[in-house]
Formats: sequence, C-alpha cells, structure tokens
Amino acid sequence: MSNLNLLVHLNAYEDSSDTNSPTLNNWKWHRDLQAITISEPASMSVKLPAGQSLSLFSGTVSTSDDITTTFDINLKSGSSVAYIIKHAGGTAPLFKAPRVSGGDATTEVTVTKNAKLLKFQSTGGTLFGLIAGGAIVGDEVRIGSQFNSNNQGKFKILALDATSFTVENEIGAAEGPITLGASFAEQINIYSAAGVQVGDKVDLKAGFSSVSFGTYEITDVSHDFIQINSAESLPEELGVSNNPSAFLIYRDAKQFLYIESDKKLSITLNGSATSNELEPFKVGTAKKPGIFMSSASIKSASIENKSQETATIFYATAE
Repeated sequence: MSNLNLLVHLNAYEDSSDTNSPTLNNWKWHRDLQAITISEPASMSVKLPAGQSLSLFSGTVSTSDDITTTFDINLKSGSSVAYIIKHAGGTAPLFKAPRVSGGDATTEVTVTKNAKLLKFQSTGGTLFGLIAGGAIVGDEVRIGSQFNSNNQGKFKILALDATSFTVENEIGAAEGPITLGASFAEQINIYSAAGVQVGDKVDLKAGFSSVSFGTYEITDVSHDFIQINSAESLPEELGVSNNPSAFLIYRDAKQFLYIESDKKLSITLNGSATSNELEPFKVGTAKKPGIFMSSASIKSASIENKSQETATIFYATAE
C-alpha cells in the first residue's frame, strides 16, 4: 500500500502585485490531508493533438446489452441474501459467450467416472455437436437438476470432442443415461470462461427500484444472468428497462484522479453522457493550466482536446 498527502491552499487577494504573502485577502482556505491510504499510484504526461480523444483508464467490463434489453431481478430460491439479475428480453447481454451443445430434449447423456474425472457423453437421441457449437477446452459448463446432486454445479471443461466433455469432480458419480428433456438448455449449459467474472462489481444505477441502487459484488455468473448478494432486502422486479443503461459492471475502480491541461478538455467519467469541462486559467501558457480533481469511485475516464492546438496534459491516478 502507498500513502497520499493532499495539500490545498486557496487564497484570493487584491494586492497590486503578485506575492507569496498577500495581505489584502478576500478569502483563504487551507486543507492538509496526510497519509491517505491508496494503491497503485500512477502518473503520466501526454501530448494530445487537437480534436483527438484519449482513454486514461477503464476498469469496466463490456457487455452486449442495449436499449432494447430488459432484466428480471428475483431472490434466489433457498436463499435470503442472493439475488439473480437475469436477461428477460431484447438484445442478450452476453455476460459470457454462450456455446451451442447441439443437444435437444431427446438427448441422452451417460456419465462415467475415472478417479476425479467425470465424462459426460451423449449416447442416445440427438448427439452433442460441441465442436461445431464453438465449445473449447477451458470453457465453463453448468450441470442442471436432471443429474445426480453430486454432479450438479459449475465446472471447467478439461477435455472434449464432438459428443463428450470431461470435468474434474471428486465427489461426482457415474449415472445414466439421463434424458435431458424440455429443459435441455439448462441441463447442459456451456459458455466461455472469459467475460464477467465472480468478484467483479455491478453498479445498479437506473431502471431498477431506487431501493436497489448501489454497488454489489458478483457472486455467480452465466451467459444470461449475474448473481449478487445483499444483506438488505431488494424488491423483485420484472422487465426492468435498460434505457437508460441500468447498470455498469467493472473490475477495477480509481479512487483519485487529478488532471492538468494547458488547453480546453472535455472529461468523461464512467461513460456518462454528460462530460466535465476543463479550461486553463490563462490561455497560451503552460504555467497556469486548468485543473480537475475527483475523489470518487471512477470506473473509467477519457478526455478530448476541444482546442485547435496540441494540449500538454498531466494526470495522476490511484486506487
């Protein structure tokens, strides 16, 4: 961990000449904050050509939802603190990339066990087409309620071919054949390991009931839902609109941002449609640059040079 010392001294005065000790003060304000605990402090000086933009940092995790997307939020069955936010309609958010197993309601799956390894093989009905469906080693698979309770859960795929895949599950049991039935898509649900991760944060900021607004840690994720925990009761809602964007998912956030520029900048935080403006105190000199500072949970920041000349910019960040 690192420490930050922040010293701010403001002094408005009417002395006829510049001085370090003015006497005709309009107001004075001094703030001295010592040893603020921070992590990963970083700084950089850049030249930004006229009209160009630059991303200073981004800890956000991209998803594919748009203004047509809707979500449901419900308390998870059997839990008093876990809530499921699930895709309900419109464009799919793709928290992770879904794979197509190729199975259907008629697919029969036989599970064999070898030491800690479980192999799920389609042995009847419509056979899997895992390779054609995009599945790869390292993907995650969620095994549903049709299977033995010891075989249910989320696992990493260690090996696969067109009609079978293998996972590690020490307590798993051989069984089958199991007919997947009408809920076949839920019984064998394969999706990428990349994308939103357990431990990422989600900031509920619109659409949902204001009671639910806030930041939560993601405790489970599939291609079409995320799970969060809340000690406070959240209202269950259906068809929550994503217009405007209902949430922001992020992995990292900065707690401190400081920017100086000798040219006019537009500063966008957290992808907001509303930007902040920075202008130098005196145009044409780098000695009196404009200053912007924020101490907040900032998930992303970008700047745009709004002047007709190259801007000299210094910025510092810390978590």
